[in-house]
Amino acid sequence: MSENTTNNIALINLPDMPESADNAVKNLTDAPTQNIGKTFADIWYLVFGGISQKAEKKRLQYAHDLEKFREQLDQSIDEIPDDKKLEPSLQTTAQALENSKYCVSSEILREMFTKLISGSMNSDTASLAHPSFPEILKQLSPSDALLLQDLFLSSQSSFPVASMGVKIRGNSYQILYDNVFIPPNISLEREQISLSLDSLERANLISINYNKQISGDNFYNSLKRTPEYSNVSEFAIDYSVDHPNSTSYFKKGLIQLTSLGKTFCSICIGKH
Repeated sequence: MSENTTNNIALINLPDMPESADNAVKNLTDAPTQNIGKTFADIWYLVFGGISQKAEKKRLQYAHDLEKFREQLDQSIDEIPDDKKLEPSLQTTAQALENSKYCVSSEILREMFTKLISGSMNSDTASLAHPSFPEILKQLSPSDALLLQDLFLSSQSSFPVASMGVKIRGNSYQILYDNVFIPPNISLEREQISLSLDSLERANLISINYNKQISGDNFYNSLKRTPEYSNVSEFAIDYSVDHPNSTSYFKKGLIQLTSLGKTFCSICIGKH
Protein backbone atom coordinates (compact mmCIF):
# COMPACT_ATOMS: atom_id res chain seq x y z
CA MET A 1 0.00 0.00 0.00
CA SER A 2 1.46 3.36 -0.94
CA GLU A 3 2.37 6.09 1.52
CA ASN A 4 -0.36 8.37 0.15
CA THR A 5 -2.99 5.72 0.67
CA THR A 6 -1.82 5.16 4.24
CA ASN A 7 -2.00 8.88 4.96
CA ASN A 8 -5.52 9.06 3.57
CA ILE A 9 -6.68 6.25 5.83
CA ALA A 10 -5.11 7.93 8.84
CA LEU A 11 -6.82 11.16 7.96
CA ILE A 12 -10.21 9.51 7.58
CA ASN A 13 -9.88 7.75 10.96
CA LEU A 14 -9.01 10.87 12.94
CA PRO A 15 -11.38 10.86 15.93
CA ASP A 16 -11.64 14.65 16.22
CA MET A 17 -12.68 15.22 12.60
CA PRO A 18 -15.68 17.63 12.43
CA GLU A 19 -19.06 16.12 11.66
CA SER A 20 -19.30 18.06 8.39
CA ALA A 21 -16.05 16.48 7.22
CA ASP A 22 -17.32 13.04 8.22
CA ASN A 23 -20.43 13.62 6.12
CA ALA A 24 -18.35 14.75 3.17
CA VAL A 25 -16.20 11.64 3.35
CA LYS A 26 -19.29 9.49 3.69
CA ASN A 27 -20.72 11.04 0.53
CA LEU A 28 -17.50 10.29 -1.30
CA THR A 29 -17.40 6.67 -0.21
CA ASP A 30 -21.10 5.79 -0.06
CA ALA A 31 -22.73 8.04 -2.68
CA PRO A 32 -20.13 9.61 -4.97
CA THR A 33 -22.59 10.55 -7.68
CA GLN A 34 -24.71 12.47 -5.17
CA ASN A 35 -21.72 14.47 -4.08
CA ILE A 36 -20.76 15.43 -7.64
CA GLY A 37 -23.72 17.76 -7.89
CA LYS A 38 -22.86 19.51 -4.62
CA THR A 39 -19.20 19.80 -5.54
CA PHE A 40 -20.07 21.33 -8.88
CA ALA A 41 -22.51 23.71 -7.18
CA ASP A 42 -19.77 24.77 -4.74
CA ILE A 43 -17.31 25.40 -7.56
CA TRP A 44 -19.98 27.28 -9.51
CA TYR A 45 -20.59 29.53 -6.51
CA LEU A 46 -16.87 30.16 -6.05
CA VAL A 47 -16.54 31.22 -9.70
CA PHE A 48 -19.89 32.85 -10.33
CA GLY A 49 -21.15 33.59 -6.82
CA GLY A 50 -21.33 37.32 -7.33
CA ILE A 51 -23.11 36.89 -10.65
CA SER A 52 -25.54 34.42 -9.11
CA GLN A 53 -26.42 36.89 -6.38
CA LYS A 54 -27.07 39.58 -8.96
CA ALA A 55 -29.14 37.15 -10.98
CA GLU A 56 -31.18 36.33 -7.88
CA LYS A 57 -31.83 40.03 -7.32
CA LYS A 58 -32.93 40.29 -10.94
CA ARG A 59 -35.25 37.32 -10.48
CA LEU A 60 -36.79 38.91 -7.40
CA GLN A 61 -37.21 42.23 -9.22
CA TYR A 62 -38.76 40.47 -12.20
CA ALA A 63 -41.20 38.63 -9.94
CA HIS A 64 -42.14 41.96 -8.37
CA ASP A 65 -42.63 43.60 -11.78
CA LEU A 66 -44.66 40.63 -13.00
CA GLU A 67 -46.95 40.89 -10.00
CA LYS A 68 -47.42 44.60 -10.68
CA PHE A 69 -48.27 43.76 -14.28
CA ARG A 70 -50.90 41.27 -13.14
CA GLU A 71 -52.39 43.82 -10.75
CA GLN A 72 -52.48 46.47 -13.48
CA LEU A 73 -54.16 44.05 -15.87
CA ASP A 74 -56.75 42.96 -13.30
CA GLN A 75 -57.59 46.57 -12.48
CA SER A 76 -57.76 47.64 -16.12
CA ILE A 77 -60.02 44.72 -17.05
CA ASP A 78 -62.23 45.29 -13.99
CA GLU A 79 -62.77 48.88 -15.12
CA ILE A 80 -64.37 47.72 -18.39
CA PRO A 81 -68.18 47.96 -18.05
CA ASP A 82 -69.76 44.52 -17.93
CA ASP A 83 -71.88 45.17 -20.99
CA LYS A 84 -68.74 45.99 -22.99
CA LYS A 85 -66.50 43.14 -21.91
CA LEU A 86 -65.45 40.69 -24.62
CA GLU A 87 -63.80 37.31 -24.50
CA PRO A 88 -60.04 37.82 -24.95
CA SER A 89 -58.80 37.25 -28.48
CA LEU A 90 -56.35 34.36 -28.55
CA GLN A 91 -54.51 35.87 -31.52
CA THR A 92 -53.96 39.25 -29.86
CA THR A 93 -54.07 38.51 -26.14
CA ALA A 94 -51.92 35.38 -26.20
CA GLN A 95 -49.30 37.14 -28.33
CA ALA A 96 -49.38 40.19 -26.07
CA LEU A 97 -48.88 38.11 -22.92
CA GLU A 98 -46.09 36.11 -24.54
CA ASN A 99 -44.25 39.21 -25.77
CA SER A 100 -44.83 41.18 -22.59
CA LYS A 101 -42.61 38.86 -20.56
CA TYR A 102 -39.60 40.52 -22.14
CA CYS A 103 -40.82 44.01 -21.24
CA VAL A 104 -42.51 43.89 -17.81
CA SER A 105 -39.51 45.50 -16.12
CA SER A 106 -40.13 48.72 -18.05
CA GLU A 107 -42.97 50.69 -16.51
CA ILE A 108 -44.03 52.42 -19.71
CA LEU A 109 -43.95 49.23 -21.81
CA ARG A 110 -45.83 47.37 -19.08
CA GLU A 111 -48.52 50.04 -19.13
CA MET A 112 -48.77 49.90 -22.91
CA PHE A 113 -49.17 46.11 -22.88
CA THR A 114 -51.82 46.49 -20.18
CA LYS A 115 -53.79 48.93 -22.32
CA LEU A 116 -53.41 46.78 -25.43
CA ILE A 117 -54.68 43.64 -23.68
CA SER A 118 -57.54 45.29 -21.81
CA GLY A 119 -58.41 47.32 -24.91
CA SER A 120 -58.74 44.13 -26.93
CA MET A 121 -61.37 42.99 -24.41
CA ASN A 122 -63.43 46.19 -24.64
CA SER A 123 -66.06 46.38 -27.39
CA ASP A 124 -65.34 50.11 -27.78
CA THR A 125 -61.70 49.57 -28.72
CA ALA A 126 -61.31 45.91 -29.71
CA SER A 127 -61.37 46.75 -33.42
CA LEU A 128 -58.19 48.83 -32.93
CA ALA A 129 -56.19 45.97 -31.37
CA HIS A 130 -54.48 44.62 -34.47
CA PRO A 131 -52.68 41.27 -34.06
CA SER A 132 -49.41 42.86 -35.22
CA PHE A 133 -49.33 45.29 -32.28
CA PRO A 134 -47.88 42.88 -29.67
CA GLU A 135 -44.87 42.22 -31.90
CA ILE A 136 -44.38 45.93 -32.63
CA LEU A 137 -44.62 46.76 -28.94
CA LYS A 138 -42.12 44.05 -27.98
CA GLN A 139 -39.52 45.63 -30.26
CA LEU A 140 -39.78 49.11 -28.73
CA SER A 141 -37.27 50.28 -26.17
CA PRO A 142 -38.45 52.40 -23.21
CA SER A 143 -36.97 55.45 -24.97
CA ASP A 144 -38.90 54.59 -28.16
CA ALA A 145 -42.10 54.31 -26.14
CA LEU A 146 -41.49 57.59 -24.30
CA LEU A 147 -40.83 59.46 -27.53
CA LEU A 148 -43.87 57.95 -29.25
CA GLN A 149 -46.06 58.82 -26.27
CA ASP A 150 -44.73 62.39 -26.32
CA LEU A 151 -45.61 62.79 -30.01
CA PHE A 152 -49.06 61.27 -29.58
CA LEU A 153 -50.04 63.34 -26.55
CA SER A 154 -48.75 66.59 -28.05
CA SER A 155 -51.21 69.12 -29.44
CA GLN A 156 -49.15 69.23 -32.65
CA SER A 157 -49.71 66.99 -35.64
CA SER A 158 -46.39 67.78 -37.36
CA PHE A 159 -42.97 68.25 -35.78
CA PRO A 160 -39.87 70.01 -37.16
CA VAL A 161 -36.77 67.96 -37.89
CA ALA A 162 -33.57 68.89 -39.71
CA SER A 163 -30.61 67.35 -41.45
CA MET A 164 -27.39 69.35 -40.97
CA GLY A 165 -24.02 69.36 -42.68
CA VAL A 166 -21.97 71.06 -45.37
CA LYS A 167 -22.89 71.64 -48.99
CA ILE A 168 -19.70 71.03 -50.95
CA ARG A 169 -20.58 71.74 -54.57
CA GLY A 170 -23.64 71.38 -56.74
CA ASN A 171 -25.84 68.80 -55.06
CA SER A 172 -23.00 67.20 -53.07
CA TYR A 173 -23.42 67.21 -49.29
CA GLN A 174 -21.52 65.99 -46.28
CA ILE A 175 -24.17 65.26 -43.66
CA LEU A 176 -22.89 65.64 -40.11
CA TYR A 177 -26.17 65.22 -38.21
CA ASP A 178 -29.27 63.52 -39.54
CA ASN A 179 -32.73 63.85 -38.01
CA VAL A 180 -31.94 66.53 -35.43
CA PHE A 181 -35.10 66.73 -33.36
CA ILE A 182 -36.27 68.18 -30.04
CA PRO A 183 -39.17 66.26 -28.42
CA PRO A 184 -42.08 68.50 -27.37
CA ASN A 185 -42.21 67.68 -23.66
CA ILE A 186 -39.51 65.22 -22.67
CA SER A 187 -35.74 65.28 -22.44
CA LEU A 188 -33.63 62.58 -24.07
CA GLU A 189 -30.01 62.39 -25.15
CA ARG A 190 -29.30 63.16 -28.81
CA GLU A 191 -28.18 59.58 -29.45
CA GLN A 192 -31.35 58.18 -27.87
CA ILE A 193 -33.54 60.47 -29.96
CA SER A 194 -31.80 59.54 -33.19
CA LEU A 195 -31.98 55.82 -32.47
CA SER A 196 -35.62 56.00 -31.38
CA LEU A 197 -36.63 57.94 -34.48
CA ASP A 198 -35.03 55.26 -36.65
CA SER A 199 -36.78 52.53 -34.65
CA LEU A 200 -40.21 54.18 -34.83
CA GLU A 201 -39.82 54.88 -38.54
CA ARG A 202 -38.76 51.28 -39.19
CA ALA A 203 -41.90 50.11 -37.36
CA ASN A 204 -43.93 52.46 -39.61
CA LEU A 205 -45.29 54.30 -36.58
CA ILE A 206 -43.88 57.65 -37.75
CA SER A 207 -42.80 59.15 -41.05
CA ILE A 208 -39.78 61.45 -41.49
CA ASN A 209 -40.23 63.51 -44.63
CA TYR A 210 -37.71 65.97 -46.07
CA ASN A 211 -39.83 66.71 -49.13
CA LYS A 212 -42.20 68.68 -46.91
CA GLN A 213 -41.72 71.23 -44.16
CA ILE A 214 -43.83 73.13 -41.67
CA SER A 215 -44.74 76.61 -42.88
CA GLY A 216 -42.95 79.32 -40.93
CA ASP A 217 -39.24 79.49 -40.04
CA ASN A 218 -40.04 79.99 -36.36
CA PHE A 219 -40.83 76.28 -36.04
CA TYR A 220 -37.20 75.48 -36.88
CA ASN A 221 -35.53 78.19 -34.79
CA SER A 222 -35.14 75.88 -31.80
CA LEU A 223 -33.12 73.46 -33.96
CA LYS A 224 -30.74 76.29 -34.81
CA ARG A 225 -30.03 76.72 -31.11
CA THR A 226 -28.79 73.15 -30.69
CA PRO A 227 -25.14 72.12 -30.17
CA GLU A 228 -25.37 70.24 -33.46
CA TYR A 229 -26.13 73.43 -35.38
CA SER A 230 -23.24 75.26 -33.68
CA ASN A 231 -20.88 72.41 -34.51
CA VAL A 232 -21.96 72.44 -38.16
CA SER A 233 -21.49 76.23 -38.39
CA GLU A 234 -17.97 75.99 -36.99
CA PHE A 235 -17.13 73.05 -39.23
CA ALA A 236 -18.42 74.89 -42.30
CA ILE A 237 -16.16 77.87 -41.56
CA ASP A 238 -13.08 75.70 -41.19
CA TYR A 239 -14.02 73.62 -44.23
CA SER A 240 -14.46 76.70 -46.43
CA VAL A 241 -10.75 77.55 -46.05
CA ASP A 242 -9.83 74.72 -48.42
CA HIS A 243 -13.21 74.59 -50.17
CA PRO A 244 -14.24 78.20 -50.89
CA ASN A 245 -17.57 77.31 -52.48
CA SER A 246 -18.81 75.23 -49.54
CA THR A 247 -21.61 76.42 -47.27
CA SER A 248 -23.42 75.10 -44.23
CA TYR A 249 -26.39 72.86 -44.97
CA PHE A 250 -29.68 72.93 -43.07
CA LYS A 251 -32.44 70.83 -44.59
CA LYS A 252 -35.90 71.21 -43.08
CA GLY A 253 -38.27 68.30 -42.74
CA LEU A 254 -41.18 67.14 -40.65
CA ILE A 255 -42.18 64.19 -38.51
CA GLN A 256 -45.72 62.85 -38.36
CA LEU A 257 -47.46 59.85 -36.94
CA THR A 258 -48.52 57.43 -39.65
CA SER A 259 -52.06 56.04 -39.81
CA LEU A 260 -50.72 52.85 -38.25
CA GLY A 261 -48.95 54.91 -35.59
CA LYS A 262 -52.12 56.79 -34.68
CA THR A 263 -54.10 53.59 -34.33
CA PHE A 264 -51.31 51.92 -32.37
CA CYS A 265 -51.09 54.88 -29.99
CA SER A 266 -54.85 55.13 -29.54
CA ILE A 267 -55.00 51.54 -28.23
CA CYS A 268 -51.63 51.31 -26.45
CA ILE A 269 -51.36 54.86 -25.08
CA GLY A 270 -54.77 56.55 -25.31
CA LYS A 271 -57.16 56.14 -22.40
CA HIS A 272 -59.94 53.60 -22.78
